[in-house]
Order: sequence, then C-alpha cells, then structure tokens
Amino acid sequence: MKIAGICATPVSVPVRKMAGDMSGAASATAGTDATGAITAVIVQVSTDEGVTGIGESPVFFGADITAEIINAAKPVLLGQDPSDINLLVKKLYVHFNPAHLHIHLAGWAFSGIELALWDIAAQIAGMPLYQLWGGSFRDKVEKIGVIERGELSKMTAEAARLAGIGFRTLFTRIGHDPDEDVAAMTAVRAGAPDKAVRLCADVNQMWTTGAAINTIKRMEPLGIGWIEQPVMMYNLDGLKNVKDGVNVPIMGHESNWTMYDLLNVLKKNCVDYVKLDGRFDSGYGGVRISAGMAEAAGIQCAYNDYPQLGVALAGSLHVMASCPNMTMPFNMSCYANLSDDVVAGNPFAAGTGPFIDVPQQPGIGVRIDNEKLARYNEYYNNTKAGPVRGH
Repeated sequence: MKIAGICATPVSVPVRKMAGDMSGAASATAGTDATGAITAVIVQVSTDEGVTGIGESPVFFGADITAEIINAAKPVLLGQDPSDINLLVKKLYVHFNPAHLHIHLAGWAFSGIELALWDIAAQIAGMPLYQLWGGSFRDKVEKIGVIERGELSKMTAEAARLAGIGFRTLFTRIGHDPDEDVAAMTAVRAGAPDKAVRLCADVNQMWTTGAAINTIKRMEPLGIGWIEQPVMMYNLDGLKNVKDGVNVPIMGHESNWTMYDLLNVLKKNCVDYVKLDGRFDSGYGGVRISAGMAEAAGIQCAYNDYPQLGVALAGSLHVMASCPNMTMPFNMSCYANLSDDVVAGNPFAAGTGPFIDVPQQPGIGVRIDNEKLARYNEYYNNTKAGPVRGH
C-alpha cells in the first residue's frame, strides 16, 4: 500500500452562544477567530488501495498558510508506505528543518497528517486507534465544568448547576487582579460547597512569582485542585518556588509544550501535574512520548483543550484513552460552543454531562460529512478567517 494523494481543505465552523449557559467556554467566543468561527484544515490522505485516513490541523496565522505547509509535504510522502508513520513524521521534520520552520508551527500543520496516517493504520487493523496504541485505560473521559468569568452571583449559580449534574471539577480563568480572582474562586466554591468538587484555574503566565504565591495562599482554604501555569513559561525557577511555597498542586502547560521542554520541567521538579498538547509536541506521537516521560516521573497528565473540530477531538480522545497517566479531566469548552461539525452524525454534540465516550469504531472512529466539508470550506473562503484567539 502506498500514499497516493493528500488533500488539505480549510474550513470555518461558526460558534454559538448558549443562551443562559455559562459552561460553554471561558468566554462566548473562546477559541474563535476574527469571524466568530473555529477554523482548521481537514487533511485527507488517500492510498492506492482505496483506504483514506483523515486528520485535522489547527491554524494560527491562517488556514491558507497551514494548507500550504501540508501541500509542501507531498514530495516527502507520496509513494511511501502509510504504515511507516514514525519514519515519515521524522522525515517531515528533517525535510523542513533547513527552512527553519519552528517545531511549534510545523507541529500544528503536521499533526493533521500524522493523525490521518494513524487513522489508516487502525482502519487496516480493524480496531479503534487506542487499541493500536496498546489498549484503553478508560472508555470515557471526564470533562471539566467551565465557568465563564462574570458577575459573581452568576458564577455561583453556574457552579451549583454543574455540580448538581455531576461535574467533579470546576474551572475558570484567573490571572487578572488578585482580589478579583480570589473573589471569583470564592463565588465558585459558594455554589459547590462540597470540597469533593475540585476547583481549578488557569493563570496563563500572568503573575510574578511573589504574586502567585500570595494569591494562591489566599485561595488555599477554598480547596483548590490545581492552579495552571501561574508564572512565565520560561521561569522554571519561579515555577519551582511557587510549587514549593504553596499547598495547592501546580500544573505546567506552556512550560512543557514539547517533550524537550518537559524534560527540563521534570529535571527542575517544578510542577505537580502537566497539561499536554499535540499541536506543539510534534503531534500525537510527541504527546504520547511526553506522557510516558511524565509517567516515569510519577506525574499525572491532562490533555489541553484548543479550538478543534470533531476530527482532532477524536484523536485527542484516543490519546487520553491510551495513556495510563492521562487521568486529569478534559476541558472541551471550545468544542462545546460549535454550531456544527464536519464529521458525519455529530457524535460529540449530544450530552451535557461530565463524561464523553471514546470512539469505538475502527480508525479514529469518525468520518467526514462531505456536504458539510464543502459548506464550511465555502464559509471559510467567503470570510477568510484571521488568527485564532485563545489557546
């Protein structure tokens, strides 16, 4: 079997604001681009034996650039055996390295190609992708209940609603004014007074080391599950100081974007948990390597939510199912705001509870709806979406 064709199709799918529901995202347009849509490039890798794999590449500087990078990979891939996935991915990075294409940007584009190759391999094997990766540690993934920053009374009410339908982890964004951040977390705890419900928050690198320690200490009585990336990603010494200075677990994200970054984080012993992201970490293979490194260090992992459609979401779920220490709940707030999807049947649209099922069909478990692919490609071409907001 040989790779016979690669097709990169930019699409934009509009988001919706769920009336009366604050749980859809950290803001009404979280993860959207300038047009109020989630934009991605759908990758289809076809073979000379009629098997087609699908993947999805997220975009940042525009889908046209991402599609061009994917198309530029054709000379490396066409005519090759699609089962040589690790070799082909290495060849891509070696081929593009002389052009100084940074691993972060390359990973965004190549992750869709890699997922499509894994989809082909798992389809041929007749099993879900997680099975090809050695089996599943879980058949469903726990979701985080996301609470939009807003009026404190509304945050309290939303926390009560989410806890009432079974969410065991509640999330909001902090990193603004420390007093306002403490008030917001206090409001969330007021709605979910049972401390079996964990509160967590993402600072997005916004605090100095001292501000992080002081503010987190003020939050300690609330029963905090973890605080994510409280200081600048490059300041590993500061991150270590925060971890050692508070009684709340610290999660790294931007500091450990790639396996190479994670190695330094583990050496410093500066986090309790890590959040991993296949966009940055050389795709799905890289994120699985990072999860293994974290497992060796005794650290539990979360998978990062980002503006993704159902193809990438399916791939993410297979990673979460197959990695033993990917035990932390998953924030899928960006996907929850989508008005539609390009996958047939919208398998992830139903259900508002705290769990999402891992696809069980051969391959990544979802297929493209060609009519929707054409519709949202046309929508993209008519709007020409700009850079993504949020991450």
